[in-house]
Amino acid sequence: MNKIYLLSAGLCCALLVGCDSLPEKKGYIGNSSYVSTKLLSLTGWQRPNVVSNPSTQLVGDAKVSYDMGLERLTKAPFDKDFILADVNFNQKRWFTNFSGDISGRFIEVTSDASAADKPWPEVLPALLDEIGKYQKEDGHFGAPVDWSKPIDFDPTTDQTLMMPILWGNARLLLGLTAATMKFDHPGVKEAAIKLGNFYVNTVYPRFCDPTRMDEYRTEGQYASAYVTCVFEGMEGLLNLYHITGDERYLDTACKFADFHEAFDVLPVGHSHGSLSQTSMLVRLYEQTGNKKYLDRAVQRWDAAVSGGYVNPAGSVLEKFWVTGYTRDEGCSEGDWLRLNLLLWANTGQTRYLDMAERLYWNGIRPNQWSTGGFGHRNIGVDDVGPFAYLTQSQESLWCCSFHVPWALHKMLSYLAVGSDAGIWYNFPMNFETDVEVGGNSWKLKSQPAANSANNPDLFAYNLEIQGKSGAAVPPVHIRVPDWAQRVEVTAWASNNDIAKMETVELKLIPSKSPGRNTFTALPKKNVMAGKLIYHVVYTAHPFLEDRKMQRVDLEKALSDKTPRLDSVVYRKGPFVYMNKSSGKIEDIPFNAVNEKMAPFVFMDNKDEPHSFVNNLILVNEEAAK
Repeated sequence: MNKIYLLSAGLCCALLVGCDSLPEKKGYIGNSSYVSTKLLSLTGWQRPNVVSNPSTQLVGDAKVSYDMGLERLTKAPFDKDFILADVNFNQKRWFTNFSGDISGRFIEVTSDASAADKPWPEVLPALLDEIGKYQKEDGHFGAPVDWSKPIDFDPTTDQTLMMPILWGNARLLLGLTAATMKFDHPGVKEAAIKLGNFYVNTVYPRFCDPTRMDEYRTEGQYASAYVTCVFEGMEGLLNLYHITGDERYLDTACKFADFHEAFDVLPVGHSHGSLSQTSMLVRLYEQTGNKKYLDRAVQRWDAAVSGGYVNPAGSVLEKFWVTGYTRDEGCSEGDWLRLNLLLWANTGQTRYLDMAERLYWNGIRPNQWSTGGFGHRNIGVDDVGPFAYLTQSQESLWCCSFHVPWALHKMLSYLAVGSDAGIWYNFPMNFETDVEVGGNSWKLKSQPAANSANNPDLFAYNLEIQGKSGAAVPPVHIRVPDWAQRVEVTAWASNNDIAKMETVELKLIPSKSPGRNTFTALPKKNVMAGKLIYHVVYTAHPFLEDRKMQRVDLEKALSDKTPRLDSVVYRKGPFVYMNKSSGKIEDIPFNAVNEKMAPFVFMDNKDEPHSFVNNLILVNEEAAK
């Protein structure tokens, strides 16, 4: 029978380092620690240096998935005419009334993924050359509109005029500002400023007027609803402020955010719009320091997770509902990923990294098609909420296939992050990157490593740190994931001669800040670069959760000879184990878990249904008697 170790609510982690200052088997438990009082602990939080153009390169399976997503954008139907059809109407295709949606998304993700001296893909420069030709006199793109008329809401269709144009123009403002920040391309900055002025001079006064609240609350189809479309322009305005320094753009973004609060509720019909707008609140906090924006984002996260809007695989439905809808959306999952990363950067709370990791492996990866694109997957839903990934619904070549690669590109900036306090090692994944600490640049390489015990419940990674000779290696702050019962660290150093690696004694400083489940590893004596390798071993025994991601007391169930645990989630490491052959909630014998279940990324039949909620049969009926 498989043995499962359960984490109690009070047990955060156990840490062991290779140094004399910590006796063997002693570690960090809850908010207490066995650590010399001479060791300093980081209790404050300073936002780290999250770079917008990371050098990060994924390696292995994650790289294959990421590259496939970007490569999809170089294939049919994404030629110039197709992309520009929502601003020049050269052909009939999806959602041309959402003017700027496809064109803006395409420009944004490809600009972000490009090098400044090498626009990618080949079609991008042609788009930037031409798109400004289709801008209207008032600054907007799309069909002519009399903005003084009543809003043309229709709850039965998204084929309306005003709201779709505002949604699409918001996406295009993000694209134009991304291109402006990356390239010096003639006309792009001017088009972005003209569109930003449209939001300042027309959109805000017309659509954030306190005397017209009844009009704004009129029902519309969820993708063309007031709250979905009007506020999507906030982030582009903030980008424009960064580009120009013009306070009008920041001021208008803040006014949009303040007016948005009255409409910012759960449940809501469009999770993509809701989550992207919540991310914008965090960015406004970064810019202004006004904590009300961060507080709103934190409260929304809490409500979404505790309220069941986030399923055990870490993903959300296309409509931001608990139940009653049967598709997910890649765009929403991309926004949810980014929101969690932004919240960590601004709070230091590692629960956001835990959620981002859960989502990446168990929510975003099942959303990817064999073509590399992303979209919608049918979801098994009952009266509690989602319980399975079913068949694929649509490869969304109008939004998700742009937005998920864009979000994953953002994630590259967070795998390891430099700051004045040292290096934050956030995700045990296979990657290489450069970070800057105190004016010194450090090359990092994180890669899987064998564990000496050959134990399947141990996940081992080597983190290699290399810098210029003469610089002291900075502290490394290692996240202790929610799935790890123990983390062990040893270290070796050399002056770039791998044959002469020497053991390094370490200090360990557990964080004393509630919610920051990290420890700081640093050599007892300064190690001057060359090369320092941390060998990090995570103990990852399987454990169970309920459908709201709360731990289930399996040990008590086994002790009580409970025959079965219904509707539970089996986890090991960063993975939610899923039924290999069924999308139904089925009985899984406890001693057959590894035979019948596996992480999604290890399956060969990814397009078939897989339930992530199942019934665990602990003992047979005879044994129970």
